[in-house]
This record gives sequence, C-alpha cells and structure tokens, in this order.
Amino acid sequence: MPKLEISKIHDAYKEGGECPLCSLLDAVERIYLHSFQHSRVMEPNVRVQTNAKGFCPDHWNKLYQQENRLGTALMAHTHLVESRPRIVSRLESLRAEAHKARGGRMRSRLPLSAKDGDVMDCAVRDLADSVDRCFLCDLLAMDRARYCFTVVYLWKKDPEFLPVYRSSRGFCVSHFLDVFAQARKALNREDLALWLDETVPLMTASLERLEGEVEGFGKVHRYESTEPVGETVRTALVRTLQKMAGRMFRPEGK
Repeated sequence: MPKLEISKIHDAYKEGGECPLCSLLDAVERIYLHSFQHSRVMEPNVRVQTNAKGFCPDHWNKLYQQENRLGTALMAHTHLVESRPRIVSRLESLRAEAHKARGGRMRSRLPLSAKDGDVMDCAVRDLADSVDRCFLCDLLAMDRARYCFTVVYLWKKDPEFLPVYRSSRGFCVSHFLDVFAQARKALNREDLALWLDETVPLMTASLERLEGEVEGFGKVHRYESTEPVGETVRTALVRTLQKMAGRMFRPEGK
C-alpha cells in the first residue's frame, strides 16, 4: 500500500479552494525547486537523476527564475555532458537519412520512402523524449499518486473526513481524472458508483459557479464598469484557469 499522507490531505481541505491537490502539489513543487537551488543539488543520487533526465522546459524555466543560477548552471552542464552525445547522434542520423534518401539528382525530387520516414520518425521521437523527460515531474507524479490514494482511502475509511469532502469544491479536471483512476483501482464497483455519486455533483456545481464568477470578472473589468471588485470577483479568473488547467495561478497583487 502506498504511503498515506493523511495530515497533508486534511490540511489541504481545511484551506478550501478549487482543488486540494493543486494546493498540495504547488507547495511541494516550490519545496523541490528551492532544494535544487541549495544543498540537494550536490547529492549524488539526485545528480544521477538530473544528469540522466534533466528537466522539462517548464521546470528549467522555473529553476532559472530562482535566485541561485549557479546551481541551475551546474545541473545544466552535467546534464548536457551526459545527453549531448545522444542528441548529436539523433541529429546526425536525421541528416544522414535525408542524404541517403536524396540519392541522385532525379531521386531528390521524390518523396521519402516509408522506410526512410520510419528512421527519421524514430530519431524525432527520441529527441522529443529527451525534451519531455523531467526528474522534478517524476517526483511530483509520485507525490500525486500518494495524495490521490490518500483521498480515496479517507473517503472510504474515515467517517470524519466525509463531511469535509462533501463540502469541498471537488477537484480541477486534471486531478479529478487522477483521483478517479485511483478510485477505480482501490474501490469495488458499488463503492466506485457511490464515490462518483458524491464527487460528480461537486464538480458540476463548481464548474457552474465558476462560469458565473468569471463572467462577473469580465464585467467589472470593462472600462465603463463602476462596480467594486470584491475578493470573489478578483480571484475568479485564476480559480477558473486552475479548474481547467490543473495548476495554481496567482491573483493580481500576490
């Protein structure tokens, strides 16, 4: 059984918000980013992973925005040392395959054969995979799995959690799918149906409410509007984007 994160789940639900998992993962991501800027960057087991996987474009950018760019440079250098030969090999294979397909002057006007295309497609997929790999994303995926498992576990096992769960706003769409996947594995058919009976109304009510709130956001931001901007209206856009995109956004002024 995965490690339970009971206290963290309870704390996240106490905060309220559109999605407790977004809050948890946003917090732990900030902890990871900070740690990679300091002592953790030199831990041997961490360097093995960052050398091999590196980070996705989003996390490279977030690391670059941190205060310790020297730490980011060290990780970028050793990752490049390890990944450069593989990237160069794939680039050269693309060029070699293009020249092979070109052949003579007359053949150069013909489209690539299926075999030529397969070799190129393989090289492109490998290059794309090198961009998509991310040590931090892998860490967050393991945390997300534990959080989802704990939510389902508490829903099933903890009567005190049920009122809190039922009064929540559900999840963002992305994390609903994550929790649903865990519920399908952990619950029997009857319990899965009951979980959906409780969760789907939370989701639909939340989406309907946000539709109205973000419409209000648009109205008060028109130039002719003189209505005061309250907290609900001020945060409507960031909460709507969170619900749809599955990540935290910051309201203006924060």
